[in-house]
Amino acid sequence: MKTLNFQKAFLCRTSRNIQHLPGKKYYCCSLEKDSLEITYMIHMDTKIVVDATHAFLKLLKYDVEDLGNFSIYDIIGAEVEEVNSNINKILNHGLLEIDLRQYWCKDGQILYFGSSFKVAQRDSEKYLMITLKDVTELQQMRNRLQLASQVFEHASDGILVTDIKGIIQYVNPAFAKHSGYSMDEIVGKTPGILKSGRHQTEFYQDIWNSLLTDGQWRGEIINKRKNGEHYSEWVVIDAVKNELGKTTMYCGIFRDLSERMKYEEKIRFHAYHDGLTGLPNRILFYEKINQCLALAKRYHHMMAVMYVDLDGFKHVNDNLGHDKGDLLLKAVAERLKECVRESDIVARMGGDEFTLILPEVTKSADVEIVAAKIKKQLNQTFELLGYTVTISSSIGISFYPTDGEDVDSLVKKADNAMYQAKASGKNAYRFSEQT
Repeated sequence: MKTLNFQKAFLCRTSRNIQHLPGKKYYCCSLEKDSLEITYMIHMDTKIVVDATHAFLKLLKYDVEDLGNFSIYDIIGAEVEEVNSNINKILNHGLLEIDLRQYWCKDGQILYFGSSFKVAQRDSEKYLMITLKDVTELQQMRNRLQLASQVFEHASDGILVTDIKGIIQYVNPAFAKHSGYSMDEIVGKTPGILKSGRHQTEFYQDIWNSLLTDGQWRGEIINKRKNGEHYSEWVVIDAVKNELGKTTMYCGIFRDLSERMKYEEKIRFHAYHDGLTGLPNRILFYEKINQCLALAKRYHHMMAVMYVDLDGFKHVNDNLGHDKGDLLLKAVAERLKECVRESDIVARMGGDEFTLILPEVTKSADVEIVAAKIKKQLNQTFELLGYTVTISSSIGISFYPTDGEDVDSLVKKADNAMYQAKASGKNAYRFSEQT
């Protein structure tokens, strides 16, 4: 091609310094290859890079042989339309500089430059000479700061920054959300504003000692929100040091553990409670009865265990459906709880079997009153989604220490007494001593 042949010929000519043409707005030039300036030249019509200093070639990782084989569009990180628009502004509107432009090296690396322009002419051909100022390091620092700022602003964890005296200088939106304090309310205060009163003075002194000796502290803290609510946070505090190793500030990252703790509490609840009725399950029942028995032995008082089996539940479940059976079990659980004290324990062992622990009783007659109350309550009709059903109960009762001094004996004897009540015609209660 004619243009390409001209460009090749241009590259072979001896370079000259820039010369201003009197009465013209253009310059007549070629480039000093050994100049320290980062400069390249494009043909105005083709936008092909036809000449460049060694500094340019080295920085963008091109060889002299590459000149004439790549265009400005290959090295500038911008859309073609934007590049053309800027060239038009240079030619027709006196644009002389662009503060920041992204460039692509031959190997794909990204560099950043400020640009200045001069329009040049040689043998009636127009060229654009572009001199670059490398601002890559500065721009990369700005990019890192911008990224850090975005992370700071959008982090889900709370972030707090204090000076070396512990005066709060800045908090991010997540911290404000978790604590309930706005930026204006908390800046200038100390983290002591979050104290819940749940930790001793020594706890906070240990934090400072760790920061002074190790430069970091991490652990769980119970803090207080603005509304007075206490909440747990996992906190990591770092001492931020300058290039001389001197601490200039402290930065804390606060992770609100409230949701995690609620989830863990929910998991624990389901592990130890019946999923249908919400009553303690078999596992928790045995944990509780062991605790109650230990206290009864220690303080020498009586304890009662009751085993309750529902009479007629299978008929309801089989004939009205499992949904009605489930509703009946839930209603029974509520009635059982109404029959005992708050300190007493009602559990579901599975199926239609329930147990009760009365941790401290003075005489068997008190327990008999509870048994009679349960019998009466469960004799009353149940309304289940339009169905009226009637059931009864068979109840077995054992006592510590008269019926046994260990859990297995007490449970077994209450269970046997329950079967005796059922065998006698149901809708009854029996003491273990009666079996």
